[in-house]
Amino acid sequence: MGVTFFFVLSGFLITYILLYEKKHQNKISLKKFFARRILRIWPLFYLMIAFAYLSPYILNALNLPFNNEGYKPDLLTSIFFGENYKMMMTNTFPDGAPLRVMWSLCIEEHFYIIWAVLLYFISVKKIPYIIISSIIIANISRQIYTHFGISHIDIFSHLDYFAFGAIPAYILMQRENFINYLEKIPRYFKYIFLILTIAIVFIIPNIKFVFIEFLSPFILGLLFSVSILFTLGNNSIHINDNLWISKLGIYTYGLYLYHTIILLFLIQVFKYLTFSNWYLLGVTSLIMTIGISIISYHLFEKKFLKLKKYFY
Repeated sequence: MGVTFFFVLSGFLITYILLYEKKHQNKISLKKFFARRILRIWPLFYLMIAFAYLSPYILNALNLPFNNEGYKPDLLTSIFFGENYKMMMTNTFPDGAPLRVMWSLCIEEHFYIIWAVLLYFISVKKIPYIIISSIIIANISRQIYTHFGISHIDIFSHLDYFAFGAIPAYILMQRENFINYLEKIPRYFKYIFLILTIAIVFIIPNIKFVFIEFLSPFILGLLFSVSILFTLGNNSIHINDNLWISKLGIYTYGLYLYHTIILLFLIQVFKYLTFSNWYLLGVTSLIMTIGISIISYHLFEKKFLKLKKYFY
């Protein structure tokens, strides 16, 4: 569910960035856009790939146990963002953390390429057609994959989530009067909608309905899209930037990539502890993941992010 919301949010942010540049500079610099994305994604991505391929040798040298589950990863597939397609073809996951969560980064990278090129060549007034087409393509793709027993973990089966995120970005850039209308909606109603959205997120996985698998992407995409819309304008949903949970937003990329490593490591450690339990494992994993993500951001990722100033 978190990855689903991230895709919708990414669709909003990337579409807004590209449309803003197109509106104010009359064109999109693909070179600068891809350079900024590379500096944000690639350093930690390839560091984690290096860790995944070296970790078995390190664990063997330290005589530490580890599980050989899943298929043996292929380096070329991993470094060229093809892990999700390998997972689809084998119907399993790669052996080694954090390769198991790389499928979502592959989708994200493929989205950057497709969306940037589309918005580069297509006029802004045709954006609604791209959004509608993306939603249709995703639904058809999921139907085909389900028929053949293939996992839904590629860009085509997730394109609608990005498209739903593009809707508030398009409205924000092209339909300012609509934003004025949103501001007239009482703030309490927006918070009620947000609470209902969160409730539905927990309810949907527990619904036993034959068509829920096909309806849930549309429901979630729409709810997440409207939730983002309700954060725009003056009379909007607002989360204080000074809250600790808001500050964690800087480190979410590291949180996502490091968490499987920490979890799998602690599972092995906790096997030897007599007082261990799942609650303690969860809390310890969360604290360690946050700590390592903060260190990684300031000592490693930030050095590359500073270079983004040359590509604006």
